[in-house]
Amino acid sequence: MFSVSAITNNRPFLVWSAIAAFCLVFAIVYECFSFGVYSAAMIFLFAWPLLLGALPSLLMPRGTSRFWNDGVLLLTAGSLLTGVFEIYGTSSSLTGWFRILGIACLVIGAVTWHGSTVRCADEKRF
Repeated sequence: MFSVSAITNNRPFLVWSAIAAFCLVFAIVYECFSFGVYSAAMIFLFAWPLLLGALPSLLMPRGTSRFWNDGVLLLTAGSLLTGVFEIYGTSSSLTGWFRILGIACLVIGAVTWHGSTVRCADEKRF
């Protein structure tokens, strides 16, 4: 189980949690001024940094790679722009690229993280 000191000493967890909290507050304030128009992309904006940033930083003992972090940020930015465009009443084909590049970065990040974990396990064995 996790202890409180393990969480407070885990800087990436605190950073991702702060980003998720900021996204939640931003979405609430933005939708207060949206004249009754809501967007699922904006409502769940906080979920990307919380589920793909804070949670993995607790579960992965060696941390995440730079590509993983960039993928989470791309998905968060894409969700933010999609929400803004939906509330404004327009759309853009460019927001789809955020999802594509975000998922690609997540895949590359997972592969590099797995590769570094396997390499460390091989070094410890010899």
